[in-house]
Amino acid sequence: MTSQRPKIIHHQNNLSGYVGNWRLLMNQILKVQPPIDIPRELVSLGDNTHDLSVMLSYLDANLTILEETPDVAGQQINYLAYAEARSFLKACYMLVRILFDDVSGVIKYFYDKKEPNSGVTKSFDKLLSRAKNGKLPEDLSTLLKQTIVNFPEMRNRRVDLEHYYESLLISFRHDEEGKTILGHFSTKQRPAKEYEDIRQYFGSVLCEYQTLIDSLLDHFDAKFVDWYRFKPHRDLNILQGYAGIMLWWACKYGNYRHKDLVVIESD
Repeated sequence: MTSQRPKIIHHQNNLSGYVGNWRLLMNQILKVQPPIDIPRELVSLGDNTHDLSVMLSYLDANLTILEETPDVAGQQINYLAYAEARSFLKACYMLVRILFDDVSGVIKYFYDKKEPNSGVTKSFDKLLSRAKNGKLPEDLSTLLKQTIVNFPEMRNRRVDLEHYYESLLISFRHDEEGKTILGHFSTKQRPAKEYEDIRQYFGSVLCEYQTLIDSLLDHFDAKFVDWYRFKPHRDLNILQGYAGIMLWWACKYGNYRHKDLVVIESD
């Protein structure tokens, strides 16, 4: 079973493409010496974006199986799909957390070159803390405080998984129309968020992630003009297959919207 996804997504706000265009202009047009290598922070961002997209695809496929064969009315749950969904769910928590650190690393890469005493860190969690405490440039602090809401909760869950022996279980319930809703909750002795829809939760986190990218590129436009006397192009990105899954989840399940976004549904 395959993940639900659009046929094509068009969007200009892609951090990897933006930084890649900056590097191209610096090397081929301005001919800086020595030539700029691909930042390792950007390589990590690309790798983890792909890996998270693959995990979301597998998670979605197994959730669909569980929705179609719930443990009701004499039907037995598909235990293989349940076990695999739990594994992919955990992997998604890990990878989406890493992605925010990748973004923080990209921000730090540029600030270290042009504003080395800015206080930017490679840890996104510490970056948020410094923004709240006024230890970052004001414009960057404002950007972070305006776009980040869900990250702290997601970060705490990842910490529980990695450091405090957490396990995630998948819960089942039915809405008023009888549709199966798949939630997840912890095994720790604390109030559990049972029946929190899995897709809507990750959709909201990915919506926040993409909103951060949108705001960050607007911020970089102004900073790059100051730093380099030009701003990179935002060429139209055509996302298909795995490449579009993160943005698709942000749109479909997290209600992400943008004036430059075009989603072409599958036939």
